[in-house]
Amino acid sequence: MRILTTVFFAASLGLGLTAMSASGPAAAQEVHSSGKECNNKFGASGKLQREEYIYFETDSAAIAPEYLDKIERVYERATGQHMQQICLFGKASKKGNAAYNAELARKRSEAVARAFQKLGWPASKIAIEPEGEAMGWIAESLTWDSKEDRRVRIRLSM
Repeated sequence: MRILTTVFFAASLGLGLTAMSASGPAAAQEVHSSGKECNNKFGASGKLQREEYIYFETDSAAIAPEYLDKIERVYERATGQHMQQICLFGKASKKGNAAYNAELARKRSEAVARAFQKLGWPASKIAIEPEGEAMGWIAESLTWDSKEDRRVRIRLSM
């Protein structure tokens, strides 16, 4: 179900995805609005199967201190496994108007990008794609402010 949802959202956002195999996704290729691609070869020695998330408070792009350790661990994994790129996908909840939320999603991704740059990751190897307002989970959709909707998804790319 999650794979189908991801494919549907990717298609609706105009993201290119490669074909799926019978055993699951063979690879995902997303083209960012910046023109950069995020290639994630699932199953490449298990390196890329895990995505990480940084969550934000409502109406904020400030990274909470407890997430700085996670960013450092992702950085160490990216450098240790010779990743070529870090891809960041920002989201915002449905509070406020869509234009404001799209900007907030971008600011969240940029804040995470700056944290990686501070650790030494080159800006040229970071792709940012704000996803704007998120659909959220059915159970939380009535709140219009789900934690899952206030995040940046981090994907490593080879």
